[in-house]
Amino acid sequence: MTRRALFVALCWLAMALKGALAETTSVIDPTEGLEPQSPPAAAANKAAPTDAAVQRARSRAEEEKRRRARAEARAQAAESEAAKLRAQDQARRVEEAARKAAQSKAAAARAAAANAASARQAKYAAERAALLRETAERETAAREAAARELAVREAAAKEAAAKEAAAKEAAAREAAAREAAAREASARLAMAQAATRKEVRANGSARAGTVFQDCRDCPEMVWLPQGEFYMGDAAAGGRARQVSVSYSLAVGRFEVTFAEWDACVAANGCRRRAQDSGWGRGWQPVINVSWSDAQQYVTWLTRRTGRHYRLLNEAEWEYAARAGSEASYWWGNQTGRGDANCADCGSKWDGRQAAPVGRFAPNPFGLYDMHGNVSEWVEDAVSTDNRIVRGGAWRDSAKAVRSTWRTSVAYDYFDNRIGFRVARTD
Repeated sequence: MTRRALFVALCWLAMALKGALAETTSVIDPTEGLEPQSPPAAAANKAAPTDAAVQRARSRAEEEKRRRARAEARAQAAESEAAKLRAQDQARRVEEAARKAAQSKAAAARAAAANAASARQAKYAAERAALLRETAERETAAREAAARELAVREAAAKEAAAKEAAAKEAAAREAAAREAAAREASARLAMAQAATRKEVRANGSARAGTVFQDCRDCPEMVWLPQGEFYMGDAAAGGRARQVSVSYSLAVGRFEVTFAEWDACVAANGCRRRAQDSGWGRGWQPVINVSWSDAQQYVTWLTRRTGRHYRLLNEAEWEYAARAGSEASYWWGNQTGRGDANCADCGSKWDGRQAAPVGRFAPNPFGLYDMHGNVSEWVEDAVSTDNRIVRGGAWRDSAKAVRSTWRTSVAYDYFDNRIGFRVARTD
């Protein structure tokens, strides 16, 4: 039922109720039934007719009462119906409002869902676009990095090829220089050996140049020719003095090696096992030994062979190093290339480490490494605690490996630059 129909019905009920009340009012006279008081006699005379009127009045009153009751009932029914209709209308209004609210809520939910879906799609699209951009950027960066790496590799390969070519060229030049130096050294050696043989024949020293070994673990020794020389470097402001070696003197062909030192340690002749600084043992010259350690070795060698072994004194060492030459080195006054091991002597060991013994040409007396490789303890002292060292070492300058170079250190000092060589006299 629409609101208009409900309104019309309510108006009709109100009008019907008003009509009923008006009818009732017009029918019932409030003064009806009230008779004027008459004298008792008159009342008695009229008793019968008055009772009938009263009866009729009562009947009309009861009818009116019933009519009013019915009207009130109809009014109550109409009011009840109107209340019911109002309740139904209110319920319908509430239901309509609820339905509309539900529809609005559903529409809002659908809109929210649509918005969320749209947002998700937008987010997904943005993420996908970002991922695609990132992927593209990574691929571009990877291609650029690969191109740069390839360029670097190509440049490195070209540089390496150029360096290799330069190294080969330098090696070829060095090899040619070494061959020339070797030929020159060989020629010098041949001339020096010839001069030595001539001097030996003149001095009558038949043993000079003979190589021998007093025991299997003993150093190889060479008998030196007897002779004289000027000791010291007058040209460098020193004071040269003439020294004569007029006795039988044998000198070690090589600096004492680790193999020979380790034999002394194994026999308990030498107390300390010297460290090799990571360069190996065997034919490496013994290093990290003090003057006192060297004295233990010559004492053990003397006891084992029954021959008198000792360190060279300074004069003997310089005589053996010069080998008949008056120059700075036995081969001349210039350092040359590849004739010794020092910081700037032109060998592959320069400034790095000691070389195995015997890697360079011997001097005319048949002795190896008198210049450079390792410095050598000699017998002489400058004080109670300090002893002389001759010969220069692998990391000293060429100036420090001359025949006349000398220095002193404490008798118990040792490092990887100092070794020693032995002598034997009859």
